[in-house]
Amino acid sequence: MRYLPSSFVVHRWVVEANKLHMQPIAVSTDGMSMHLARPETIQAYNKMAADATKDNVRLKVIWAFRSSSLQQQQFLAAQQKYGRRGAIKWLAPPNFSEHQTGWALDIGDEADPAADDNPLFERTAAFRWLSRNARRYAFELSFPKSNWQGVNYEPWHWRYVGTPEARDTFHPKGIGAWGIWGVSLLEALKHWVNI
Repeated sequence: MRYLPSSFVVHRWVVEANKLHMQPIAVSTDGMSMHLARPETIQAYNKMAADATKDNVRLKVIWAFRSSSLQQQQFLAAQQKYGRRGAIKWLAPPNFSEHQTGWALDIGDEADPAADDNPLFERTAAFRWLSRNARRYAFELSFPKSNWQGVNYEPWHWRYVGTPEARDTFHPKGIGAWGIWGVSLLEALKHWVNI
């Protein structure tokens, strides 16, 4: 349940993964770069994608790891497109993006490229398959409809939670959660009041 104003969006503060510990997971759709992810994310995704193929569903990786510098570039572009307050509903500011962890993937459907990285992904066979099966591979939808954080619905954005470190990053508990969510709320407030 959401008790915050609809324009108040909270992205969780995250620690950026060490790029040296990442491995290639896919080539970008334009063929110009290699997407990276943590080895455990790749292993789980590859198993999931192979099993999806058995059901005639062809998953593909649209985005994986993003550095804070790339996130900053993309966030600035989102601010130009949606305004300072509107951008945060579509894209996390640097240091608050799940993609910086190496455990988050934007997933597409090979059969429907027009649905890549947008809400149309919900219409795809890949989304229906992921909705039924992703949990078996320790993936969960990051931003479902009406999520408490106020982030726009992202049916394409899935995070891996199959290790204690990943689970604790996305579902912090105890005293550490207070610090993580405190920093996250301060950042949200900064964007909400347009500082």
